[in-house]
Amino acid sequence: MSTELALVHGDGRLRVIFYHAPVWEKGVEPNTCPPQGLKVYRATVCREALRPLPPTRSNEQDQPPTEGNPTFNRPVPPFAWHANWSGTSWTWGETRGDEGWKLDEMDELDSWHGRPTGDTANTWNLRLPGGVLIQCPRIIRASEGSDEDGGLNGMAELMRVAWLPTNDRLLRLEASVLAMDRPILDPNDGAIVGFQPPRLGSLRTDVVRKVGELEGVSLLERERKRKDGEANEEELVKPGREEMEDDTVWE
Repeated sequence: MSTELALVHGDGRLRVIFYHAPVWEKGVEPNTCPPQGLKVYRATVCREALRPLPPTRSNEQDQPPTEGNPTFNRPVPPFAWHANWSGTSWTWGETRGDEGWKLDEMDELDSWHGRPTGDTANTWNLRLPGGVLIQCPRIIRASEGSDEDGGLNGMAELMRVAWLPTNDRLLRLEASVLAMDRPILDPNDGAIVGFQPPRLGSLRTDVVRKVGELEGVSLLERERKRKDGEANEEELVKPGREEMEDDTVWE
């Protein structure tokens, strides 16, 4: 399964493709039964621009992009992601269709771009120069239910791309993908013989601009409080992976 997401700013475009391949649990011989999940095995990040030359580091140094266009090859400190952002959001869903929203501010839960390792241990992530963050599920598990309910027994997985094309502009794209949630059953014995194609569950795009700095929650301040023994568990985001929900081993 491949999932392609793209963001555009000025004359530049960031295009990300996630690839997931069939996988079986440890101890199960591959191809003796339908795949029991999809495991991420590759991600492609494309930096594209409507310019005479490709947007490589040397080309951008020789011919810097004009104002309003992104510089793909530039250092972006991790602190740049943590700020007050305001702008607009566009969402699409199967039930409500297209909707536009105004974002006056982002709460901590919604600010996933500030959590590069993701929200669960099943999140694969990569942060690249130029202010690029991508996230996708490590494993998409197959549903064991029937497709009689239209696939509502499956769990949606999130594919995310965040981009800082400039120091004061943030673009985000989040796609909810449903895969291996609608099994095809053998009419004779009810065994799973395949799955319906993946489908898009919902889509959200945010275009926001930096309107100020966060107060009292900077990483430097948190670190200073930790050393002084004043920080509590709610103020600190401890690094490291969370425990997986089970001990399943995939091959």
